[in-house]
Amino acid sequence: MKRSIDIRVLKGVVVLLVILLAILGGLLVLQFWDRTQSEETVNETVGTASQEESRPQSPTIEREVTYYNGQAYALRDDLESYLVIGLDKFAGDEQANYLNNQQADFLLLFVFDKTAGECTTIQLNRDTMTEIRILGVTGQEAGSFTGQLALAHTYGSGQEDSCRNEVQAVSNLLYGVPIDHYLSLTMDGVALLNDMVGGVTVTVMDDFTGIDDTLVQGQEVTLTGQHALTYVRARGGLEDSTNLHRMERQRQYLGGLFEKLSQQVKSNSGFTMDALLKVNEYMVSDCTINQLSEFADKVSDYGIGEIRTIPGESVKGEEYMEYYVDEDALQALVMDVFYETVDAE
Repeated sequence: MKRSIDIRVLKGVVVLLVILLAILGGLLVLQFWDRTQSEETVNETVGTASQEESRPQSPTIEREVTYYNGQAYALRDDLESYLVIGLDKFAGDEQANYLNNQQADFLLLFVFDKTAGECTTIQLNRDTMTEIRILGVTGQEAGSFTGQLALAHTYGSGQEDSCRNEVQAVSNLLYGVPIDHYLSLTMDGVALLNDMVGGVTVTVMDDFTGIDDTLVQGQEVTLTGQHALTYVRARGGLEDSTNLHRMERQRQYLGGLFEKLSQQVKSNSGFTMDALLKVNEYMVSDCTINQLSEFADKVSDYGIGEIRTIPGESVKGEEYMEYYVDEDALQALVMDVFYETVDAE
């Protein structure tokens, strides 16, 4: 749902912007904001995990046990997760039916460990091959197929139903672990924030000849407007056209954007409110203000560590690049992040 903003609820406003900045700047800017504005107050049976879309579990309910490398594990009940979805289209491109042309180009999963006070961040390759639900004309499931993770968002209207389908696809990839919340942002929001901070300076990592001749490999440039989108989106026509390399450029860009955002928040007291009001129309989320407030508190308290990725191999499919994860590495990651050892009965 595209949410209206109650300017009187300043805390909710601040939290919403923080989450948008988190998409593009690693969420660390929230810690700075809190400091300066505080007065505003899977081996054998790893695939048997629950596939529920909601997280709540009662501690009195016996948890299902699965085995991995001979050890008994159970799904942890002290985690909360948020999937951030960066779309490859602009606002208004979605269609009011069961199909749309917005693919999930950028996927970042935040998993908060409420017991340890830590956050694990996982960047997912949009080309990852996994099971995707097909939604029929009524929005009901009409089968499934194996395809790129990015395609899950194209089923639905491009709003909440598409986000839920993307969440389900990510859950399928991760052996059915639950994902609690989602937030999507179209490219309009990326370009808008980029230009609001005066552009982002990077050292160009690739030869963009024939795509954008102003982006010369090895030179330092300040990305603005379309140049910024080209830098973080382009891969066809480059020497290394895999999404893995593009993901490296995205992380490079995010680092530069974070620095500029931090400068703006520090020097311009009106920047936060102005940015949120402008970017809000390009966002879709299932989060309430209270949930976003809790999210913001966790980010402030836990901090964000190094972004983890899933090892695998990129191959050329019949038409497009396909990424096949290393199943052993994926199972190890899922068990490490989402499960805990238990005593076998």
